[in-house]
Amino acid sequence: MGFSLRAVVFSVAIFVWTLDCAAVIGEQQRLKFMQAEELIKSGDNQGFSILSLELVDYPLYFYLNYQWLSDNLDQDKKIQKFLQDNDSPLYARMLHRQWLDYLYKNKQWGAYVENYRNSKSKQGQCRYQWARYQLNYKTKALTAAKKIWLTGSSLPRDCDQLLAKFTQSSFLTQKLIWQRFRLAVNARQYSLARYLKNKMTSKVAKRDAKQWLLLLKHPDLIAKPGVLQGVSKKQKADMFTYAVRRVIGFDVNKALQIWNTQKSSFKLTKKQLYKIDRSIALQLTFNKSDKAYAHFSRLTRPDKTARTWAVRAALIKNDWTAVQQALNKLSVEEKQSERWRYWQGKTFVQTRQLKKAREIFIRLAKERSYYGFLAADYLQQDYWLADNPIKADKQEINTLLAEKDFVIVNEFRALQRTKQAKQYWWQAIRGLKGTNLLVAAKIAEQWQWHKQAIMTVAQAKYWDDVNLRFPLDFTDKIQENSRLQGLDETIIYGLVRRESMFDEAASSPVGALGLMQVMPNTGKQIAKEINFPWKSSVDLLEASVNIKFGAYYYKQMLDKFSGNFALAAAAYNAGPDSVNRWLNIANVYAADVWIETIPYKETRTYVAAVLTYALIYQRRLGGKQGLMSDFMIDIQPKNTSKSSKKI
Repeated sequence: MGFSLRAVVFSVAIFVWTLDCAAVIGEQQRLKFMQAEELIKSGDNQGFSILSLELVDYPLYFYLNYQWLSDNLDQDKKIQKFLQDNDSPLYARMLHRQWLDYLYKNKQWGAYVENYRNSKSKQGQCRYQWARYQLNYKTKALTAAKKIWLTGSSLPRDCDQLLAKFTQSSFLTQKLIWQRFRLAVNARQYSLARYLKNKMTSKVAKRDAKQWLLLLKHPDLIAKPGVLQGVSKKQKADMFTYAVRRVIGFDVNKALQIWNTQKSSFKLTKKQLYKIDRSIALQLTFNKSDKAYAHFSRLTRPDKTARTWAVRAALIKNDWTAVQQALNKLSVEEKQSERWRYWQGKTFVQTRQLKKAREIFIRLAKERSYYGFLAADYLQQDYWLADNPIKADKQEINTLLAEKDFVIVNEFRALQRTKQAKQYWWQAIRGLKGTNLLVAAKIAEQWQWHKQAIMTVAQAKYWDDVNLRFPLDFTDKIQENSRLQGLDETIIYGLVRRESMFDEAASSPVGALGLMQVMPNTGKQIAKEINFPWKSSVDLLEASVNIKFGAYYYKQMLDKFSGNFALAAAAYNAGPDSVNRWLNIANVYAADVWIETIPYKETRTYVAAVLTYALIYQRRLGGKQGLMSDFMIDIQPKNTSKSSKKI
């Protein structure tokens, strides 16, 4: 037995159970389990086969089989048995993907088709149809390829062989080529659109496609008279509205001028007219233009997006009569949300209907939320935290821990396989309801698996265990870096809670890493600025490094935006360039109005959450009892250095 194995066995021997378990796993079984893993790694199949028989009753026996089968993907019957037994849906799915990959690469078409399951993956769909094609189901494969091919984006390389046959067949028509061309234009995939244009045989289609490509690259050319001369009638209206919508994004005033002077020249549908008018109104609101509300007012039968942004447009205009008009047009359900109840109350304040405002704010102040805290500030009363911890007794906990899936999770923990244990958690709680889900959340909390605890209790729709939902962890590191950067530690807690839910190994689809979700390029730049010995982006998965870098970056944003906490939070989420664009304003805005009118939904929600969480952490830590109004510093135009407190 190697040194590393001895170390693990020793650590298992001293593992301290935080909770009693119904099933006690012998140390001898764990030792044999790890020996079996070593046999798999060394390729000793005979030795593994003999030793594994002694582990049939061990909770992680299925995991051993999964590891062996992953290394022996030619064992069709054993793999099928593993998948049929379905002892672990999680590892069955993982093994199934690996096996299909093996079957495809080894051209075992029959087995691939037989064991394929419907997939949203374009790669999987292409592989399946190519396997069918190889089995001589050519018509069926090429018919299915039509749907795969008809997309505005480029397709995976595994689609090449299938689509080569498809494009050479009678299944590909000029009509389909044109349909995909339009999809590519709408997706702004210039290279794909140009490739498809070259596949067209009709002179009229080629001419129209050439004009589409011109507008794809230079939509502002639509302002030139006669630019659509020679285009077929049925394409003109579509080209015109397409180009105008593109221009709206970078110069809404120019788009508005083009729209007003030229739209009567085209035979536009009601849908096209509505879409452009709506897009203009939205962009004007994003640009904080006081002209936006008038454009929303002209829309007939506005959809939910138009209704809600009409309220924001009225707020930007600082016209409280218009705000009330826009609020009146919301649906009954929309009016019940905390957001629009708050703005209804604020409207009553501004129109001196103070009794009505107070009635709304009294009810709203009983919410532990951004709008609830704003309402409480108006009433000058303490925040309603409504802390009601989940009560789970020892018997309830032990009963749940005795369930098969929880025994498996706990055994992964005992072996210090934290990644596998946390992965398996989601299988363990699948199907749990009511009290059992709450008990599971308390188990995760006691294990200090904060993300699992928070997400599990959210699944149960239980919001009032404040300590569970807002944990205190990494305290020393947060305090140290807060002092170093001159920050209130509760802001760092708020950022960590929002960014990762205290998951040290968190990663995002765009590549952000760690507790405070620092981007690798940002981390590398920070390391250079503070003379940190940067090795790689893996450094960001270390809590001490991530908090150091995250606190440093937030302080940079705070300094950049004159100490405005809301702007710094927005910049932390969306980047300083975005915030600078949103500060391209002519007037001073109240912070709540500016936050409400941030164009990105994610950033609006993010800023409100971070500020709210910071205030909750202030009360958890028992120190300074700040108010939401402390964060509500008026938003100045970016060319103004003065920063005043909202009255």
